[in-house]
Amino acid sequence: MKQRAEKFLDEWIEKYDLIEVCSSRDQTKVERLARRLIADAEAEGISETDLTEAFNHDTRFSALADLLVPKA
Repeated sequence: MKQRAEKFLDEWIEKYDLIEVCSSRDQTKVERLARRLIADAEAEGISETDLTEAFNHDTRFSALADLLVPKA
């Protein structure tokens, strides 16, 4: 499941140009995309836990994880 979540995350970040959105610091856009990311992942059968682990595994996106993934 971890590889599937990582692949999903990579593709999703590229599709929505997430790095650009997050660098703009537009909190409304970031929050909207965070909700969409979680909903899209769940629709693909990827849990929020798996998504969080995918973010944690790929250090390229650690800053994005801080913005997007809710803290437990």
